[in-house]
Amino acid sequence: MSEESSTKVPEGVQFRIGGHTKYIISTSGRLSSLERYQRFLQKILNLDVAYLPIHSGHPSTPVCPVRYANTLRGLPCLGGAISKDIKHSILGQLDEIDPLAAEIRSVNTVVVLPGQRLKGYNTDVLGFRMAIESGIAKSGQTIKTAVCYGYGGVAFVVVRMLESLGIKVFIAGRSLDKAAQRAAELGASVWSAEVSCDLFVNATPASEAPLEQAPNFLAALQSATMVFDHEMPGKHLRAYCEERSDRVHYIPGTDMYYPQMVAQWALFLEQAVPADQLQPETLLSLLRQAEHQE
Repeated sequence: MSEESSTKVPEGVQFRIGGHTKYIISTSGRLSSLERYQRFLQKILNLDVAYLPIHSGHPSTPVCPVRYANTLRGLPCLGGAISKDIKHSILGQLDEIDPLAAEIRSVNTVVVLPGQRLKGYNTDVLGFRMAIESGIAKSGQTIKTAVCYGYGGVAFVVVRMLESLGIKVFIAGRSLDKAAQRAAELGASVWSAEVSCDLFVNATPASEAPLEQAPNFLAALQSATMVFDHEMPGKHLRAYCEERSDRVHYIPGTDMYYPQMVAQWALFLEQAVPADQLQPETLLSLLRQAEHQE
Protein backbone atom coordinates (compact mmCIF):
# COMPACT_ATOMS: atom_id res chain seq x y z
CA MET A 1 0.00 0.00 0.00
CA SER A 2 1.40 3.40 -0.95
CA GLU A 3 2.08 6.06 1.66
CA GLU A 4 -0.53 8.30 0.04
CA SER A 5 -3.28 5.67 0.14
CA SER A 6 -2.44 4.67 3.72
CA THR A 7 -2.67 8.22 5.11
CA LYS A 8 -5.60 9.59 3.15
CA VAL A 9 -8.84 9.49 5.15
CA PRO A 10 -11.88 10.27 2.98
CA GLU A 11 -14.79 12.04 4.65
CA GLY A 12 -12.96 12.22 7.95
CA VAL A 13 -10.62 14.24 10.15
CA GLN A 14 -7.04 13.37 11.06
CA PHE A 15 -6.05 13.72 14.72
CA ARG A 16 -2.55 13.21 16.13
CA ILE A 17 -2.73 10.20 18.41
CA GLY A 18 0.15 8.82 20.45
CA GLY A 19 0.87 6.85 23.58
CA HIS A 20 -0.07 9.73 25.91
CA THR A 21 -3.09 11.08 24.04
CA LYS A 22 -6.21 11.84 26.05
CA TYR A 23 -9.67 11.47 24.51
CA ILE A 24 -13.07 13.11 24.49
CA ILE A 25 -15.67 10.65 23.20
CA SER A 26 -18.70 12.06 21.37
CA THR A 27 -21.96 10.42 20.32
CA SER A 28 -22.06 12.80 17.35
CA GLY A 29 -20.00 12.07 14.27
CA ARG A 30 -20.73 15.30 12.41
CA LEU A 31 -17.77 16.15 10.22
CA SER A 32 -18.05 19.86 10.96
CA SER A 33 -17.77 19.22 14.72
CA LEU A 34 -14.78 16.92 14.32
CA GLU A 35 -12.98 19.48 12.14
CA ARG A 36 -13.72 22.32 14.57
CA TYR A 37 -12.52 20.46 17.63
CA GLN A 38 -9.42 19.10 15.91
CA ARG A 39 -8.42 22.70 15.22
CA PHE A 40 -9.40 23.82 18.71
CA LEU A 41 -7.59 21.08 20.61
CA GLN A 42 -4.52 20.29 18.54
CA LYS A 43 -3.82 23.45 16.53
CA ILE A 44 -4.96 26.32 18.77
CA LEU A 45 -4.42 24.86 22.26
CA ASN A 46 -1.66 22.47 21.10
CA LEU A 47 -2.97 19.72 23.37
CA ASP A 48 -2.41 16.00 23.01
CA VAL A 49 -6.17 15.45 23.07
CA ALA A 50 -8.35 13.87 20.37
CA TYR A 51 -12.12 14.31 19.95
CA LEU A 52 -13.47 11.02 18.65
CA PRO A 53 -16.98 9.84 17.70
CA ILE A 54 -18.53 6.60 18.87
CA HIS A 55 -21.52 4.84 17.33
CA SER A 56 -23.45 1.59 17.58
CA GLY A 57 -22.60 0.42 14.06
CA HIS A 58 -26.16 0.90 12.80
CA PRO A 59 -27.80 4.27 12.02
CA SER A 60 -31.11 3.41 13.71
CA THR A 61 -29.59 1.88 16.85
CA PRO A 62 -28.54 4.19 19.71
CA VAL A 63 -25.19 3.92 21.42
CA CYS A 64 -25.29 1.48 24.34
CA PRO A 65 -24.92 3.52 27.57
CA VAL A 66 -23.05 0.69 29.32
CA ARG A 67 -20.49 0.44 26.53
CA TYR A 68 -20.19 4.22 26.35
CA ALA A 69 -19.42 4.43 30.08
CA ASN A 70 -16.97 1.54 29.81
CA THR A 71 -15.21 3.32 26.95
CA LEU A 72 -14.79 6.45 29.07
CA ARG A 73 -13.36 4.40 31.93
CA GLY A 74 -11.25 2.10 29.77
CA LEU A 75 -9.48 4.71 27.65
CA PRO A 76 -7.45 7.66 29.00
CA CYS A 77 -10.39 10.05 28.61
CA LEU A 78 -11.09 13.57 29.80
CA GLY A 79 -14.80 13.04 29.27
CA GLY A 80 -17.64 12.51 26.85
CA ALA A 81 -20.10 14.64 24.89
CA ILE A 82 -23.63 13.26 24.45
CA SER A 83 -25.67 14.90 21.72
CA LYS A 84 -28.58 12.46 21.50
CA ASP A 85 -30.04 9.04 22.32
CA ILE A 86 -28.56 8.32 25.76
CA LYS A 87 -28.87 11.61 27.66
CA HIS A 88 -31.30 9.89 30.05
CA SER A 89 -30.19 6.25 29.90
CA ILE A 90 -26.57 7.12 30.78
CA LEU A 91 -27.64 8.24 34.27
CA GLY A 92 -27.49 4.73 35.71
CA GLN A 93 -23.87 4.33 34.59
CA LEU A 94 -22.56 7.43 36.38
CA ASP A 95 -20.93 7.66 39.81
CA GLU A 96 -21.97 11.27 40.41
CA ILE A 97 -24.53 13.60 38.85
CA ASP A 98 -24.54 17.38 39.10
CA PRO A 99 -27.71 18.56 40.94
CA LEU A 100 -29.06 20.42 37.88
CA ALA A 101 -28.62 17.37 35.64
CA ALA A 102 -30.16 15.15 38.33
CA GLU A 103 -33.19 17.45 38.55
CA ILE A 104 -33.97 17.27 34.83
CA ARG A 105 -32.78 13.64 34.52
CA SER A 106 -30.64 14.41 31.49
CA VAL A 107 -26.88 14.53 30.90
CA ASN A 108 -25.01 15.88 27.88
CA THR A 109 -21.52 16.11 29.42
CA VAL A 110 -19.57 13.44 31.29
CA VAL A 111 -16.29 14.21 33.02
CA VAL A 112 -13.84 11.51 34.08
CA LEU A 113 -12.74 12.13 37.67
CA PRO A 114 -9.76 10.59 39.49
CA GLY A 115 -10.19 6.86 39.96
CA GLN A 116 -12.11 6.62 36.65
CA ARG A 117 -15.26 7.86 38.32
CA LEU A 118 -17.78 9.46 35.96
CA LYS A 119 -19.72 12.64 36.75
CA GLY A 120 -22.57 13.89 34.59
CA TYR A 121 -23.59 17.47 33.87
CA ASN A 122 -26.13 19.19 31.64
CA THR A 123 -24.82 22.33 29.96
CA ASP A 124 -27.79 22.42 27.54
CA VAL A 125 -30.10 23.70 30.25
CA LEU A 126 -27.56 26.35 31.25
CA GLY A 127 -27.30 27.58 27.66
CA PHE A 128 -31.08 27.56 27.18
CA ARG A 129 -31.65 29.49 30.41
CA MET A 130 -29.12 32.14 29.37
CA ALA A 131 -30.75 32.49 25.94
CA ILE A 132 -34.26 32.91 27.34
CA GLU A 133 -33.27 35.22 30.20
CA SER A 134 -31.27 37.37 27.77
CA GLY A 135 -34.22 37.51 25.37
CA ILE A 136 -36.59 38.56 28.15
CA ALA A 137 -34.16 41.26 29.31
CA LYS A 138 -33.58 42.63 25.80
CA SER A 139 -37.25 42.67 24.83
CA GLY A 140 -38.66 43.86 28.15
CA GLN A 141 -41.46 41.31 27.79
CA THR A 142 -43.19 39.40 30.55
CA ILE A 143 -43.45 35.75 29.58
CA LYS A 144 -46.11 33.73 31.38
CA THR A 145 -46.86 30.93 28.92
CA ALA A 146 -44.84 28.97 26.36
CA VAL A 147 -45.42 26.28 23.77
CA CYS A 148 -42.68 23.82 22.89
CA TYR A 149 -43.04 22.45 19.37
CA GLY A 150 -41.48 19.01 19.50
CA TYR A 151 -41.60 16.12 21.96
CA GLY A 152 -38.10 14.65 21.73
CA GLY A 153 -35.23 14.91 24.19
CA VAL A 154 -34.97 18.69 23.93
CA ALA A 155 -38.53 19.05 25.23
CA PHE A 156 -37.44 17.73 28.62
CA VAL A 157 -34.88 20.52 29.03
CA VAL A 158 -37.33 23.13 27.72
CA VAL A 159 -40.12 22.17 30.10
CA ARG A 160 -37.99 21.89 33.21
CA MET A 161 -36.07 25.13 32.64
CA LEU A 162 -39.12 27.23 31.73
CA GLU A 163 -41.06 25.87 34.69
CA SER A 164 -38.17 26.93 36.95
CA LEU A 165 -38.77 30.48 35.68
CA GLY A 166 -42.46 30.26 36.55
CA ILE A 167 -43.60 29.83 32.93
CA LYS A 168 -46.47 27.46 32.14
CA VAL A 169 -45.50 25.14 29.28
CA PHE A 170 -47.62 23.46 26.62
CA ILE A 171 -46.40 20.74 24.23
CA ALA A 172 -47.25 20.72 20.52
CA GLY A 173 -45.93 18.87 17.50
CA ARG A 174 -46.81 17.18 14.25
CA SER A 175 -48.97 14.69 16.15
CA LEU A 176 -51.07 16.08 18.98
CA ASP A 177 -51.61 12.54 20.27
CA LYS A 178 -47.86 12.15 20.73
CA ALA A 179 -47.69 15.66 22.17
CA ALA A 180 -50.34 14.71 24.74
CA GLN A 181 -48.40 11.58 25.69
CA ARG A 182 -45.18 13.55 26.12
CA ALA A 183 -46.94 16.31 28.06
CA ALA A 184 -48.29 13.71 30.49
CA GLU A 185 -44.78 12.28 30.96
CA LEU A 186 -43.35 15.72 31.69
CA GLY A 187 -46.21 17.05 33.80
CA ALA A 188 -46.92 19.74 31.21
CA SER A 189 -50.09 20.55 29.25
CA VAL A 190 -50.88 19.61 25.67
CA TRP A 191 -51.37 22.50 23.26
CA SER A 192 -54.64 22.97 21.38
CA ALA A 193 -55.83 25.51 18.83
CA GLU A 194 -57.59 27.46 21.61
CA VAL A 195 -54.31 28.06 23.47
CA SER A 196 -52.35 31.30 22.98
CA CYS A 197 -48.77 31.48 24.29
CA ASP A 198 -46.28 34.31 24.78
CA LEU A 199 -43.20 32.24 23.89
CA PHE A 200 -42.78 29.72 21.07
CA VAL A 201 -39.87 27.26 21.32
CA ASN A 202 -39.01 25.18 18.27
CA ALA A 203 -37.28 21.95 19.30
CA THR A 204 -37.36 20.25 15.87
CA PRO A 205 -35.70 20.61 12.45
CA ALA A 206 -39.01 21.99 11.06
CA SER A 207 -37.67 25.53 10.69
CA GLU A 208 -35.32 24.40 7.91
CA ALA A 209 -38.29 23.87 5.56
CA PRO A 210 -41.32 26.03 4.72
CA LEU A 211 -43.21 26.31 8.00
CA GLU A 212 -46.57 25.35 6.55
CA GLN A 213 -45.18 21.87 5.88
CA ALA A 214 -45.07 21.09 9.61
CA PRO A 215 -48.55 20.29 10.99
CA ASN A 216 -49.65 22.62 13.83
CA PHE A 217 -46.46 24.70 13.59
CA LEU A 218 -47.94 27.99 12.36
CA ALA A 219 -51.06 27.61 14.49
CA ALA A 220 -48.97 27.23 17.67
CA LEU A 221 -46.65 30.04 16.59
CA GLN A 222 -49.13 32.73 15.59
CA SER A 223 -49.79 34.32 19.00
CA ALA A 224 -46.16 34.32 20.21
CA THR A 225 -44.34 37.59 20.84
CA MET A 226 -41.04 35.82 21.55
CA VAL A 227 -39.58 32.95 19.52
CA PHE A 228 -36.61 30.69 20.26
CA ASP A 229 -35.32 28.28 17.61
CA HIS A 230 -33.16 25.38 18.78
CA GLU A 231 -32.48 24.50 15.13
CA MET A 232 -29.57 26.28 13.43
CA PRO A 233 -29.75 28.22 11.21
CA GLY A 234 -33.53 27.70 11.01
CA LYS A 235 -33.83 30.06 8.06
CA HIS A 236 -37.59 29.82 7.56
CA LEU A 237 -38.48 30.62 11.17
CA ARG A 238 -35.90 33.41 11.21
CA ALA A 239 -37.48 34.90 8.07
CA TYR A 240 -40.96 34.64 9.65
CA CYS A 241 -39.78 36.55 12.72
CA GLU A 242 -37.87 39.18 10.74
CA GLU A 243 -41.02 39.94 8.78
CA ARG A 244 -42.79 40.57 12.12
CA SER A 245 -39.93 42.19 14.00
CA ASP A 246 -42.22 44.98 15.21
CA ARG A 247 -44.05 42.49 17.46
CA VAL A 248 -41.87 39.35 17.66
CA HIS A 249 -38.53 39.10 19.46
CA TYR A 250 -36.41 36.37 17.86
CA ILE A 251 -33.81 34.36 19.80
CA PRO A 252 -31.50 32.32 17.55
CA GLY A 253 -30.19 28.92 18.56
CA THR A 254 -26.67 30.35 18.74
CA ASP A 255 -27.71 32.24 21.89
CA MET A 256 -27.99 28.82 23.56
CA TYR A 257 -25.30 27.02 21.58
CA TYR A 258 -22.31 29.18 22.50
CA PRO A 259 -22.94 29.47 26.28
CA GLN A 260 -23.53 25.71 26.59
CA MET A 261 -20.45 24.95 24.48
CA VAL A 262 -18.26 27.22 26.63
CA ALA A 263 -19.57 25.60 29.82
CA GLN A 264 -18.99 22.11 28.41
CA TRP A 265 -15.42 22.78 27.33
CA ALA A 266 -14.58 24.43 30.65
CA LEU A 267 -15.54 21.12 32.31
CA PHE A 268 -13.53 19.00 29.86
CA LEU A 269 -10.37 21.12 30.06
CA GLU A 270 -10.31 21.99 33.76
CA GLN A 271 -7.30 19.73 34.38
CA ALA A 272 -5.64 20.25 30.99
CA VAL A 273 -5.14 24.00 30.46
CA PRO A 274 -4.24 27.05 32.59
CA ALA A 275 -7.12 28.66 34.46
CA ASP A 276 -6.89 31.90 32.46
CA GLN A 277 -7.80 30.00 29.28
CA LEU A 278 -10.97 28.71 30.95
CA GLN A 279 -12.47 32.18 31.38
CA PRO A 280 -15.75 32.25 29.40
CA GLU A 281 -14.69 35.15 27.16
CA THR A 282 -11.36 33.50 26.35
CA LEU A 283 -12.88 30.08 25.66
CA LEU A 284 -15.56 31.59 23.46
CA SER A 285 -12.96 33.51 21.46
CA LEU A 286 -10.84 30.38 20.94
CA LEU A 287 -13.84 28.24 19.96
CA ARG A 288 -14.99 30.83 17.44
CA GLN A 289 -11.45 30.98 16.09
CA ALA A 290 -11.56 27.21 15.57
CA GLU A 291 -14.97 27.47 13.92
CA HIS A 292 -13.81 29.91 11.26
CA GLN A 293 -10.28 28.62 10.73
CA GLU A 294 -9.57 26.59 7.61
